[in-house]
Amino acid sequence: MRSRIVRRRIIRLSIPLHMLAFAVTGYVFSDSPLPDAESHRAEPSPVNEVELLVNQIAPPNHFYYTQVIEPWGQSVSEVTGGRVKLRHTLASMGSYRRNFDMAWAGIVDIAGGNQSATPGRFAVTQINESPNLASSRVEALSVALWRTHRKYLHLADEFSGTHLLSLHTGGTHHWFTRDKPIRNLADIKGMKIAAPSDIGAKMLTAMGAIPVFLTAPEIHDGLSRGILDGVSLPATGVTRLGLTPYINYQTRLANGAGLSFGGFFLTINAASWARISSQDQKAILSISGEHFARRAAVVFDREMRQSEADLYSSGVEVVVTDKGFDAELRRSTNFIDAQWIDNAQTAGVQAQAALHYFHQQVRKEAQTLAASLRVNRPMPAQ
Repeated sequence: MRSRIVRRRIIRLSIPLHMLAFAVTGYVFSDSPLPDAESHRAEPSPVNEVELLVNQIAPPNHFYYTQVIEPWGQSVSEVTGGRVKLRHTLASMGSYRRNFDMAWAGIVDIAGGNQSATPGRFAVTQINESPNLASSRVEALSVALWRTHRKYLHLADEFSGTHLLSLHTGGTHHWFTRDKPIRNLADIKGMKIAAPSDIGAKMLTAMGAIPVFLTAPEIHDGLSRGILDGVSLPATGVTRLGLTPYINYQTRLANGAGLSFGGFFLTINAASWARISSQDQKAILSISGEHFARRAAVVFDREMRQSEADLYSSGVEVVVTDKGFDAELRRSTNFIDAQWIDNAQTAGVQAQAALHYFHQQVRKEAQTLAASLRVNRPMPAQ
């Protein structure tokens, strides 16, 4: 009891970094010995009908809400025969960076959020921000993240007090700049770039740029007034924040990979999960986990392509990094993986094996997606 009280006080006193949420943004997995419930241990009750309160994860007009969260909620009702129903709040019950706290404390039953919004809380799960990944496909990253968590990262117990339903990534981050393109390290030195996360800020600093943390309105103001030189965001972030008039260049790495990916979670309060019958838990898990990760990723990939098309039609020029830049970037950001390994080992995770497995799964899934030519495939069937 005392440790629980201390933990609540720590959560109340913490002042996590204010981050952008969604502007910065199956197959059967058989090689994990773990059960689906990673952190919940209680036996489910025989209650048949349950209504669960879902905190507003994204604005009602955001594609993540209309094309991912709402359809998933409808599927929950369908696969449980109407015994489990979701009710969405009309507005968020608290600041975006407190979403996990609200699910953990039972203020809401289900919440989702961005791991980067609370630096240090999900340091191990943020493996998705490992640099120099072999793909820019959100689906490849999302599937790899979920599989790696099931196989290795669960040991860090970062979602303790809740039952983790799924993990996935958002759109790939690129540099979007105002007055000059970034083709090499010399170009980026001294540039003031809006940073996507604490890890993204470390990457910018390592390359000689000046990371700046701003809210969405502040980013718009900073670019319009010429205070910022650019942003590190997915294309969807640029278009949804109305930054297009102030962006002239998009930098892409020569190897085709993205700079980094923001990570998202969907989790349910442990006691709320225990109210659901084992039969209905199994049904919900069948449309969560990797299935949810794929569903969300397909939407993010599609929206990202549309946003990029809109940017290009508005005159934004795509530039590719000079020969040798990608190697320089790898050397400059190797410390990020080294720091992650230290954090993961401290948390009891087989860090080297986990990182290798994550990169391996990204490559494997990217190759599978490329081979199957599923660029414009329909949404996974329910």
